[in-house]
Amino acid sequence: MNLIIDFGNTQIKVGIFDKKTLKTFNYISYDNLNQLIEIANGFEIEKIGITKVKEIPKKFQKYLDKKEILIFLLKFNGSNLPIHIDYKTPLSLGNDRICNAVAANTIFPNKNVLIIDMGTCNKFDFITKEKRYLGGSISPGYKMRLDSMHHFTDQLPLLDPAIGTEIIGDSTSNSMISGAYYGIIGEINYFIEQYRSQFIDIEVVLTGGFSIYFEKVLKNHIFADPYLTLRGLNEILNFQVDK
Repeated sequence: MNLIIDFGNTQIKVGIFDKKTLKTFNYISYDNLNQLIEIANGFEIEKIGITKVKEIPKKFQKYLDKKEILIFLLKFNGSNLPIHIDYKTPLSLGNDRICNAVAANTIFPNKNVLIIDMGTCNKFDFITKEKRYLGGSISPGYKMRLDSMHHFTDQLPLLDPAIGTEIIGDSTSNSMISGAYYGIIGEINYFIEQYRSQFIDIEVVLTGGFSIYFEKVLKNHIFADPYLTLRGLNEILNFQVDK
């Protein structure tokens, strides 16, 4: 079994994989590291893969230090990936974007894939059927758009993300939801159209915490996978052994 951990900004995502199959998945708060250790102890773990945007908590690091198994911390190095990175600033490339590209290429081998990751930011990433990651785009995410309208004005309220109902907002709050929600839908459909005008055999993969608000309303056929980042890290971890 592989223990796959994503130490994010606000929470920890944890997956247990049997080879390529995701067996269990959990969100864990940084205040509840005992739960992470309990999950790890509940399986016969052979390898551990970690990606992080902040330091590994000391309590869990002590747990790792006692393990005599392969522990892989993802850091960019062209030789330790099953794909090629064609990006002008690879050292600035987020690990989540790398993991998503690897996972998408694994799910759809021999096809071009556009990945749309809807989190704090909306990230568009493109990997070719030749396993070459070309790059993509980054734009403000759904919550960031709503938060910024409140932050940079005197009178607009602070709203939580919601599924848009009417494109013509009949109140200030509904107008803000309409602008942010349908603006993102328009953005996604435009990007898909542009990529499909330049490449053939394109699959589109949707992931990220805010994707649940959009997956049912997007016009284009999209494959949704909320666990894409963990799947990619699991593939990279296995690649360290198989290469």
